[in-house]
Amino acid sequence: MRPLPGRTGRSVWSPPYPPGGQTDVVARWLAEQLRPVLPQPIIIENRAGAQGIIGTQAVLAAPADGYSVLYVNASTTLINPVIHPGPPYETFRDMTPVVQFGTAALVLTVRPDRGINSLEELLALARQRPGELSYASFGIGSASHLYGSMLEKAAGVRMSHVPYRGSAAAVQDVVAGHAFLSINDEAVSVPLIQDGRLRALAVTGTQRIASLPGVPTFKERGFGGGLEILGFNGLAMRAGTPPAIVRRFADAVLGVVRTPQGRERLAVMGLLATGLGPEEFAAQLRHDAPIWAQAAWDSGARVE
Repeated sequence: MRPLPGRTGRSVWSPPYPPGGQTDVVARWLAEQLRPVLPQPIIIENRAGAQGIIGTQAVLAAPADGYSVLYVNASTTLINPVIHPGPPYETFRDMTPVVQFGTAALVLTVRPDRGINSLEELLALARQRPGELSYASFGIGSASHLYGSMLEKAAGVRMSHVPYRGSAAAVQDVVAGHAFLSINDEAVSVPLIQDGRLRALAVTGTQRIASLPGVPTFKERGFGGGLEILGFNGLAMRAGTPPAIVRRFADAVLGVVRTPQGRERLAVMGLLATGLGPEEFAAQLRHDAPIWAQAAWDSGARVE
């Protein structure tokens, strides 16, 4: 691949969350795969804070030359502009979608010693103890938060939301017993399920996931209301980035994620490979936007 036009120097990728979560793990893997392809060194800079807004704003303030890349998901693109009064950016005005490389199912987990063996048992306990069971999310208005709110509404229960700074911190507090449950990333949940520290009760989406074939979807258990929607992971640049740069960068990423090895590796990290280019990714964002916006309003999530 010839060098991309624009300034020389390093390419800075910004997952807007702390290290250790799914976004960080996937970003570092993908950057490593692209090092032989891209002409400039890739630097990963985790810019956490304000539900992803700090990292997002940093990229949107950088030159529109293709060297600053933002790791995006439903929270940063479609939920934050709804829950923040006077949001500092508008996705469809300020971002250029580059590539969606995967969708992500989230997993509801509890500690095995809670004595809860099914989603139905969990909900029965929640009805007996309204407002007492805490669910840990990776931030106010995050997909993890909204799925918990969706479950409350669909099942007619009331729980207590506890936001954390990132998915790893949230799920670790379930392991530690400080939170009762979490609906969290497959990538951070499955290893803890496999070593017996967590028990999985349900997954989001319309199909069971390969890493947990024995765990039903919420939909299988009769709960919809948005719990069948999948989040996504992708990359974006600042609006105004030359289309040729966007296209060539997207092609480089798609050349990795569309291979059998790429799909297999993404699956290990909790993503079902999709491989949508700029136009397809933009169309998917526009389709999903009203669904996530409604979920955000229903949850009552607001960040002052």
